[in-house]
Amino acid sequence: MKTLIIGCGRIFSKHLESINSLKKSKIKIVAFCDRNQKKLKKLKKTYNLETFTDYKKAINTKKPNLVIILTPSGLHADQIIYSLKEKCHVIVEKPMCLKIKDAKKIISLSKKYNRKVYVVMQNKFNPPIIKLRNDIQKGLFGKLLHASVIVRWMRDKSYYNQAKWRGTWKLDGGVVSNQASHHLDLMRTIMGQPISVYAKSFNHLAKIECEDTALIILKFKNGKTGLMEATTAMRPFNVEGSFSLMGTKGSAKVGGFALNEIIYSNLGKKSNNDKYKTNPKNVYGYGHIEFYKHIENVMLKNKKSEFECSEAIKTVELINAIYKSIETNKEVYLNKNFMSKKLGN
Repeated sequence: MKTLIIGCGRIFSKHLESINSLKKSKIKIVAFCDRNQKKLKKLKKTYNLETFTDYKKAINTKKPNLVIILTPSGLHADQIIYSLKEKCHVIVEKPMCLKIKDAKKIISLSKKYNRKVYVVMQNKFNPPIIKLRNDIQKGLFGKLLHASVIVRWMRDKSYYNQAKWRGTWKLDGGVVSNQASHHLDLMRTIMGQPISVYAKSFNHLAKIECEDTALIILKFKNGKTGLMEATTAMRPFNVEGSFSLMGTKGSAKVGGFALNEIIYSNLGKKSNNDKYKTNPKNVYGYGHIEFYKHIENVMLKNKKSEFECSEAIKTVELINAIYKSIETNKEVYLNKNFMSKKLGN
């Protein structure tokens, strides 16, 4: 697969390292694209590959089979849509896009041109998350009752100052659509799409347009409930990114920095959780390697994947509903008009 990477920012190195670490990989990077010419000059010297500042020109020139999009969230939609029209498969960093109407268009074009769009949610490959989901499938939790997410991370002034798009409504959103979107996606995957959400947001420390802190109540089908607390205002360092689950037969909490450690697992029987204690120790890059292994496998064998755009739209919808609730100060139901007026604008 001839592959073009668009966006060479903060997460770029993790994708590049992950692809390069794969043995007998079918992914062959043929070019890089970024607006930063200084960065491109360095990449060209290091990898001896062609570089572009215009993604359309890059796609038209190199004719890639696969485009990897690592740009600000607000740019994803246009870049995915153009790539699909040029008959390219797409891998895109979370979230897939910011607007629901763009997500629907992406799904439509994906079907029209028979091309796949995969959204990176690498934490789902962490061994503790895989174990949690397997235990749920085995019925060890019984009937699911309640889930809780806590994201207590530190993103200081220097982080937001690294790029002007960070924390803006047009290109990013706040902690809900950026940092905590992994955890929201996991909650939705396990509990199902919520019936309704009620959310409040705050800006404690970050000098940005959007929120650095959010509190969310979620209602699911069959009486299930959820809570989410997410912030980038934790000081002086990151504390946790966790997911807790309660059922009629048991409970568990996966925590660590980013869903990489089983804190407890009470399932009414002895369970060897030792190998899931802080696994992986370094979350940066681990899940991306497993993600690319998975994508190569499903693409080559033409299998379905939970990372496809048809599933990713559900997280885009959930994020929009949360922001709609914040904007209106009302409980928002996901079977009515729940598009945010601010996100992506």
